[in-house]
Order: sequence, then C-alpha cells, then structure tokens
Amino acid sequence: MGHARSTLMLSALLAAMPSALAQQSTEVLPKVVQHTEPIYPPLARQTRIQGEVLVKVTTDGESVRDAEAETGHPLLRKAAEDNARTWKFVAHTPGTFHVTFRYKLSSGNTDVEFLESPAIVKIEASPPETIIYYTWLSLGTWKAQLKSAHGKSRLIFKLACSGPNEDWLDGNASGPKGESEEIDFGHKEGNFLAFTITLSQPDGQHVKTFLIGKMTGDKIVGTFVDDSGIRGEWTAVRIADSPNSR
Repeated sequence: MGHARSTLMLSALLAAMPSALAQQSTEVLPKVVQHTEPIYPPLARQTRIQGEVLVKVTTDGESVRDAEAETGHPLLRKAAEDNARTWKFVAHTPGTFHVTFRYKLSSGNTDVEFLESPAIVKIEASPPETIIYYTWLSLGTWKAQLKSAHGKSRLIFKLACSGPNEDWLDGNASGPKGESEEIDFGHKEGNFLAFTITLSQPDGQHVKTFLIGKMTGDKIVGTFVDDSGIRGEWTAVRIADSPNSR
C-alpha cells in the first residue's frame, strides 16, 4: 500500500516538473543591433505621467514581428510599443521576450539608457516648464495733487494690480500737458501702495520719486520723497475711467 502511494506521488512530481521548469526559465533578449531613439511621450510629460511599461516582443529571428504593452499607463504604452517595433537583432531563434520601458521625470536633461540593464530601457526627461499668466485688475483712475517745497503739481494716475496675491502694482501718470510716465516699480499690500515713478516738478525738472499711500474707498492719502531728498504729501480721489483707459 505504501509502495503504491509512493509510486503515485513520484508520477505526479514527474508530470509537474516540465511545467515548473518552464515557469522558472528566464528569457534572454537577443542583442539589439539597430533601433530608433526612445522618446518621452509629450502628452505624458506635459501631464507629469511617469512609470514602467512592460512590453511583450515577438520576433521572427531578426526583427520584431509584434510588440504589445501588457502593463503601464495608457499615455506611455504606445511610445514603448512603437519604439520596440523598430528593433533589429542579431540572427536568433524566433521567440517571445519581455522588455521594460522605465519613464521617469527628473530635474536634469533628457537622458536615455538603452538596455544598459538587461531588458530595461530607461527614459528620463525634465518636467515641463510651468508658465502662469496673471491678468491685471484695474484699480481705477485717480486725480492726484502733490505738495512739496517744489510747489504743487496735479497728475492723473491710472493704477492696476496683478500677481498671485494681487501685490504687483503697475500704472502710469499723465500731466496737464499730456506727458506720461510709467511706474518703474510698484507694490501693493492690502490697501497700502508703494511705487517709484519719474515725475515732472513745477520747476520743470524730471525727478525719480518714491510714493507711498493708503487707499480708503475713493481716496488715497500718502507721502513721497524724490531723488533730491525733497519730501512732500499727496492725495488722490478716484474719478470715472475714460473709455480707452486701462
């Protein structure tokens, strides 16, 4: 009885051996002698997709007869399949092999390691540059009066803000004779404004001037100092924008 049981177990083991050996066998990819350069799919790069694609490659003894991605992100699969289909090999017995395409985003330049590791193609690319455009929000048109030791002057300010926190300040000032100057640098923090601009003084001089002020409703009250060291005060009231105003 024991002998018969042993015989059955041995027969079962022998029957299972071919299957087990087949599962343990490893693929050896034939040497690739020609291929196109792998690329990082533009849409995958743009959407910051990375990861691995496992491609099953079927050969006819010299070239790829079929390439099918078995795993991997859909935006990466086609690029891996298309590249594998360009491969040419040394003469070999036709067969089926597996190759891994590894796509990675990094801070460096585009880099490709083609089969430097067995059956692995590495493609690295830098993530796309992100450009954010901010619109300019009009702060209105302001009729301003400046007083200092130079005398009094009247200007029309057109102001606007932008930026992630609406803290960029821009605009221009126009004088009674139609002369206009752009703000060189401006900053807005809450209701407080600060900007530099070249202004024409009552005596005709053009002097770079730094103005600060607080906007409260339809009024701005502030102080200024120019490059010659003259200090003064300024006020402004909001007026209706002209049709072609910013």
